Amino acid sequence: YPLCALAVSALDLGCHSVIDENMEADSHSAGGFSFENVKRNLLLESKGMYTPKAMKTGTTIAGVVFKDGIVLGADTRATGGSVVMDKNCEKIHYIAPNIYCCGAGTAADTEMTTELISSQLALHRLNSGRDSRVSTSMTMLKRMLFRYQGHVSAALVLGGVDLTGHAS
Repeated sequence: YPLCALAVSALDLGCHSVIDENMEADSHSAGGFSFENVKRNLLLESKGMYTPKAMKTGTTIAGVVFKDGIVLGADTRATGGSVVMDKNCEKIHYIAPNIYCCGAGTAADTEMTTELISSQLALHRLNSGRDSRVSTSMTMLKRMLFRYQGHVSAALVLGGVDLTGHAS
């Protein structure tokens, strides 16, 4: 429960009396986006503490699994520090007909990593005569990234639908 996590962090700061009063009204929240940190930040400011500041963190990639499939999403800007290098960068990469991948990190590393895995899976499909499985591509990606011990700057979100119709 997010309310419990908020209460614990506020109690650690010695602010339990104000938090208990404010939590009564919000305890009936049922899903959706939560604005509980707004109250926490106001409480911190009233106690003379500074609040967390928003940070620009670079690429945004996400994957969502639902009953009938998956949704992968990514922004399109490529940056070099604070300079926008490309406003229309492709960050959703083809792996196999039933598998795609979102990439963040160094553009060249993500592109070459996904192309390498895609070609290995194409050979695997030709040799086996079967469609690629998401778990197979994940294993190939893990082994490849582990082999280079962090020197390949690629953070990837992999998603696809297997032959059984199972999305992952």
